[in-house]
Amino acid sequence: MHALLVLWDLTDSPATFEELRDYLVERSIARFEQMPGLRQKTWISSPESRRWGALYLFETREQALAVVDHLPQSPVVEITGKLPTHALFDVEAVVEGQHSGVDLLAAGLARRATAAD
Repeated sequence: MHALLVLWDLTDSPATFEELRDYLVERSIARFEQMPGLRQKTWISSPESRRWGALYLFETREQALAVVDHLPQSPVVEITGKLPTHALFDVEAVVEGQHSGVDLLAAGLARRATAAD
């Protein structure tokens, strides 16, 4: 298994987190739900550091590299006007600890915004 971390630095970008969240809900989630070999994608944001990105888990390195190859064409590049940085990792282990039982597929700020509509 392989992990891919992709981050956009939005320091000098006019993009807003709300705009990126709208893109995520309207276009991105459904697209990645259909991606072969993708075990999980977690979108992440930090308004404090002006960063937006995602952590992916893929079954093969080739699947992760295919995403890397397409990063310059990502709609987020169009929205932000910036290319992301990325790093590829081997996965050493995965664990899910004790938790409140919240479904991971329903978690996150973008999912809350959708539920409020």
